[in-house]
Amino acid sequence: MREDRGRLFCMTVFLLVATTTVLSLPLHADIQPESPLAPLFTLPNLEGEDVSLIDYRGQVVILDFWATWCDLCVQTFPRIQSLSETYADQGAVLLVVSLDKRGETARTYLIENEEPTDNVLWGSLEEAREVKDLFGVGGIAHTVVIDCEGYIRYSGHPLYLEYSLIEQLVVDGSCTSGSVLPARDETIDDSPAI
Repeated sequence: MREDRGRLFCMTVFLLVATTTVLSLPLHADIQPESPLAPLFTLPNLEGEDVSLIDYRGQVVILDFWATWCDLCVQTFPRIQSLSETYADQGAVLLVVSLDKRGETARTYLIENEEPTDNVLWGSLEEAREVKDLFGVGGIAHTVVIDCEGYIRYSGHPLYLEYSLIEQLVVDGSCTSGSVLPARDETIDDSPAI
């Protein structure tokens, strides 16, 4: 009986410590002051027009990695779309890299759901995966936020991306519609299109 009480006490202490540790972990990424520069890439959109990340310098870019077969992606997409629309007048833009096997699959889904297709990027599945790998994205749903100067300020699950982060970046980064910051030497896009 005494031995059972000792085990019960030890298990209770262990569970208390484990629960406290798990609950103290952050649920989302914080803005990092020493964030890395976002890798540059060019992919065609679903309309067939080339889109280059460097063309959005001076704006906050919400880069969403997405696919129609990903239930979490489909569930979080309206929220990400709403987030970008909320801050569009202040310099935020949404680019979506589709990881569908066929671009037509993404295009059909978006049209059926009355979503735009000009900001959805897909050249081929291989090209989309190369961009995903450039950003170190393992699984999807995954969103990356790039500030006005081209630095990655958030990388994680779209559910943890907060409106306040985008608001802070558009205000602190002086991102206003139409203002483009000059590219710094280290961000010149001399890389080949993917």
